[in-house]
Order: sequence, then C-alpha cells, then structure tokens
Amino acid sequence: MIKGRSIMANDVKVEIARKAAEVLQKIRADSRLSHYVSTDKIPSVFMQTDDVRDVRLIVIGQDPTVKKETSRTKIETVLNLDKPRGSLYKYVSLICAGLGLDLCQHVYATNYAKNFFVRPPTQIEECSLLDEFGRYWLPLLQEELSLFPDQPILTLGQPLLKTLVIDPRKAMVRWYWRYSPDWEESRKTDFLYVVPEDNKLRRRLFPFPHQPSLRKLFYKATLQSYLGYMKTNMT
Repeated sequence: MIKGRSIMANDVKVEIARKAAEVLQKIRADSRLSHYVSTDKIPSVFMQTDDVRDVRLIVIGQDPTVKKETSRTKIETVLNLDKPRGSLYKYVSLICAGLGLDLCQHVYATNYAKNFFVRPPTQIEECSLLDEFGRYWLPLLQEELSLFPDQPILTLGQPLLKTLVIDPRKAMVRWYWRYSPDWEESRKTDFLYVVPEDNKLRRRLFPFPHQPSLRKLFYKATLQSYLGYMKTNMT
C-alpha cells in the first residue's frame, strides 16, 4: 500500500483499483466461485478530498450489485456517491450532517466485496457468498483501512454486518440501536457499537441499516439519536 505523510486521493484510487483487479483475477481462477462473477468491472472507491489526512469517516458498503442488471452498467463509484441526486448519496449526506461532517470533504467509501455478482448475494442461497468471497476481498479491505487507522467506520446493511461480526448473536443492526418490541414507549438510548474484538476488521464499527430500511418506523425514528451517540463516540 502507498506510504508517506501526505497521500493523495488519486494515488489511493489508482492503487486500490490495481490491487482489486489482481484480486478479481484470482477469483476468476477459482472454479468454485468464478461463475458468481458477472463482469470484470470494479467501481472506484469514493474520496473527493485531495489528501487522505482530510478523511474523518469510513463508509463500507456490501458490494456493488443492484437487482436490476441493466442498472449495473451505470455504476462507476462505490454506493453511487458520484450521483448527488441518488438515494444513497442523500442518505450518506444525511448521516454526515448528523455527525457534523461533509460528504465531499471527509468521507472515504469502499465496498467489502468489490466485484459485481450475477445476482445480489441475498438471492444466492447455495452458499454464503460474502463469506466465501471474503477470503479474497477481506485482506484488501484491511489494507485499505490501514491508511485510516483512527477514523470511525460505518457499515451499511444487515448482510454486511453479519459477515463482519464474529458472533452471530451480535449480528443484528437493531440490537446496536437497542430495538425492543416496546421501543416506542421505552425509547432506549443505551446504544452500542461493534467493539474491535467482535469483528473481523478489528476496528470500532457503527452499524447502520441500508437506506430502504429507513421506511421502517423504528429506524426512521431512531436515526438522529443513534447519530448523536456515534458523534460522541467517534474518537
């Protein structure tokens, strides 16, 4: 990985793209997994600041595969964060606002699995796809994160959290957000994050639901409170 006191964003993007292409070629040579890969295209990581020292938040998505196959050809950047009118851009911007951050100045976003799959992983039942591909992608993600040793990490979506957390009993986003059947009455605020020893990245993780889950009343009503908790526990 790139070393040095001042590391430029473009250098990081080029290096990650190169290493991701190498990893994908290894997957292509794996006869058991290669048929789950739909294309050699890999979306670019997102970082609009010029210097990695400006990054104050890491956002990790699951993978770039969307359900509609024709839409995949339009994805050039992780989480479509190059599209300000998109729902994920607006969601991550909302999160950043709650943390006192600016998406374009302070965020580095990447995917756990960087390749497109033939179908979204949750629709592939014959194997635990994210775990299987993690043998290839997890080391690169860990290497990426070494550039940002102190920045808090936000994970998007339940399947990704399940993949990263070691104990399956601690793999529910709603558990960290303190959901209970009587949540409307109790309004618990003793929120949690994933401690380093409980996850494969060995870092502090703040789990968030994916954007469509905000349609659920619990997540919609709890979002700002959890953001307040995260803001006070980011360092």
